Amino acid sequence: MIVTEGTSPSTNGAGYARIPGLYNDTQVKGWRLVTDAVHQAEGKIFVQFMHTGRVAHLDNLPTGAQVVGPSPEVCSGEMWTDAGGMQAHTAPVAMTEAAIAQTIAEYASASKLAMQAGFDGIELHAANGYLMEQFLNPLVNKRTDGYGGNADARNRFTLEVAQACVDAIGTDKVGIRISPYRVFNGTGAFEGVEDQYLALP
Repeated sequence: MIVTEGTSPSTNGAGYARIPGLYNDTQVKGWRLVTDAVHQAEGKIFVQFMHTGRVAHLDNLPTGAQVVGPSPEVCSGEMWTDAGGMQAHTAPVAMTEAAIAQTIAEYASASKLAMQAGFDGIELHAANGYLMEQFLNPLVNKRTDGYGGNADARNRFTLEVAQACVDAIGTDKVGIRISPYRVFNGTGAFEGVEDQYLALP
């Protein structure tokens, strides 16, 4: 059983230099070479969908993409860019509810492409300070609308992404990775963390 390295479900999620993606037909064809080889060896393979959110630099994104997050706070630290070496993270654009809905749809679309590419399923990366955990964690999520301000609202984005993917490809093909006590990319434990994560179905 293989789970891939983090793979972006959209152009906005490709915040690291040379991160793999699965959001267009060319990428589907490339991944098919991988999944065929795994299956020929009698293995199974899931693609891990990792949207980097604010853990990104604009120089690493495709043309027209933008660095986004639940809130406008910049992630501390630096990251590698092929264009300029180590650089501070780009300030994210706080996602509107329309942008959130679009991102959820992108995850669902990427899930369908994963099936076309021959994957056995997907793993949603909701840990290590990437977009899904950015919504889960109040140290990052400063929203006061329906996607922030309390535990249920912070859980909403992750649950809606998971449901959209389940609707797209089926319950038995969707997993999720969480790590509530991992301190990485500006996240970490917070008051009420256990109750919040236990509320995630």
